[in-house]
Amino acid sequence: MGKVTHTIKSIPNLVFEFLEPLQYLVFLFPFLGFFFFHVWQGLEKAKLQRFIHERTTTKEELKRKNDELKIGIVSYTSAERIETLYRRTYQFLPISLGNRTVTIELPPIPELPSKTKP
Repeated sequence: MGKVTHTIKSIPNLVFEFLEPLQYLVFLFPFLGFFFFHVWQGLEKAKLQRFIHERTTTKEELKRKNDELKIGIVSYTSAERIETLYRRTYQFLPISLGNRTVTIELPPIPELPSKTKP
């Protein structure tokens, strides 16, 4: 029975002896934590910068495509092109005045002075 109490009393000593080499990790943990946090933050920043760059490139490409489409709409709906298609379709027949497309730009409507009460 004396031997059993001796092993029970020595358990805290055994635990302390087992954990003694790990005590340096307690001092290193804040430094390791800061280092890993700093590395993680740098990786996240790089990921976000790459994402922003990809989206900016896509935005510029879409703006360019939009401008090309606007130019295409203007060129395909121009009066000269419509007239050329008409001439090709009807074997270069002269265009009568009734079939001609005329574009008129109206002058802007003048603003009426607002009535103010004296």
